[in-house]
Parts: sequence; C-alpha cells; structure tokens
Amino acid sequence: MDAVLSEDHPLAAEPALRPDQLRGSTLWAPGPLNRLDFLDRFADRFGIQNTATSVNLGLAHFLAEVAEEPRRFSLVPADVPLPEVPGLSSVPLVDPTPLYAWSLLWRTGNGHPGLTSLTAACAGEAGRRRWLEYDPARDWLPEPPTSDPGRPRSL
Repeated sequence: MDAVLSEDHPLAAEPALRPDQLRGSTLWAPGPLNRLDFLDRFADRFGIQNTATSVNLGLAHFLAEVAEEPRRFSLVPADVPLPEVPGLSSVPLVDPTPLYAWSLLWRTGNGHPGLTSLTAACAGEAGRRRWLEYDPARDWLPEPPTSDPGRPRSL
C-alpha cells in the first residue's frame, strides 16, 4: 500500500513513510470506516485518530479531495495506476508495509473448464508481483475478523 497525500502535506516529499508517521494526519475514506474494513483496521493499529469520509464518486474525484487538503491522506494499492491528479503525491509505506489480503474462492466440485487456467494465471501474476511474499517481521496484515456483533465488518 502507498499513502496518497497532498503535495502540501508535511510528509509528501519523504521517499517512504512508516504508518505511525501519519498519526497527526487525517485519514480520508471514500465511505464510512465501519464499511471499509482495511482502512478501519489500519487506523486502529497505527493510532490514526483523525478520520473523515466522503461520498464515493470515483477514484479521480476521491484523490482530488485528498489533494485539496494538506493534512489528508489515504491508502491505495501500490501497483494500481493512479489518474493524473494535480497536487497529489504517492509515498510507499514501510516498517511495516501494509498488505491488502485478497482471496480467490470457488465451490468445490466446480468443473468449469476455465477454472484451471484462471487459477494458473492468478498464481503466475502473484509470483511476478510478489503478492505472496508476506513476512510478519516487515509487513502488516489486519488480524482476522472477530465475531463481535457490535462491530460490523465487511471483508
């Protein structure tokens, strides 16, 4: 994950950031945090107390909102091509590097002829992009969800 922030943010010129360096900033989210599990857990884990949300009108609009306020930041996958947004900076997160967990699921007994090709393509891409190189000494993944009925989780 990378942090995206305004070019006017005090940390925008850093070559890399530790997640805890963002504590004094405002995590900008494209919807309520209780519906955005990864961002919610990131804020909890790294002590991000200032959060604010917007209406999701697409990535370019969302990033433009991040860029217009010098204390805002959000997270985006490091390998997602970002639209050209004036005033936006993208900085890698390290020590630990937050990783976003993805899963590929299918029903047992599914004999679809494309399933083998699909799983092989996903495994090949994961290997090329190093998606499977989780190291708990240098990376962060959210803990598995709890069964706390008072705290809705979406995965």
